[in-house]
Amino acid sequence: MILALVVLLAATDPTEPARKEILAAYQGAFDALRRGDAEGALQMDTKDWVSITVGQKPRTRAELEPFIRRDIASMKPPPEWEVTWEPNYERNGTTSGIQVYDVKVERDKAVVLCLVGGSRSETINGVAHRTWSGSHVRDMWIRTPAGWKRRMHEKLTVNERMVDGRPIDAAKGQP
Repeated sequence: MILALVVLLAATDPTEPARKEILAAYQGAFDALRRGDAEGALQMDTKDWVSITVGQKPRTRAELEPFIRRDIASMKPPPEWEVTWEPNYERNGTTSGIQVYDVKVERDKAVVLCLVGGSRSETINGVAHRTWSGSHVRDMWIRTPAGWKRRMHEKLTVNERMVDGRPIDAAKGQP
């Protein structure tokens, strides 16, 4: 009975269709980057898309697009990187690529929180751990006639490091 209720609630999750479409858009951009296809990589973004990195001035699509087109051959994600829906990274661990862990949808707007970076096994003080390096990202999406499109990409952290899904205490060098 409880399992049936959980399955029913999951099936009626109103964010699920948006989440699936957004994950597919991220995957499409990864695939385009791997092919060296700048146009395909830019398809997921609106024309007024903006990129914000903590501590820097915002950059518009118009500013960044020429660099993306010029440098597309060097922008390939590593082969092991994937786009995944993995909530609860603190408990379940981190992956390499884009790890979406939260999606909130309100009408035609969505806020996506994800980790973008690499995860690997590492021995620290003789104990095996899973370490991750990258950025926490908040992306704002809007529903358009052509589907969900990203309007804003905001790196909340840069060169962050976590061990077993927990931030490292910079003073101690441990989680």
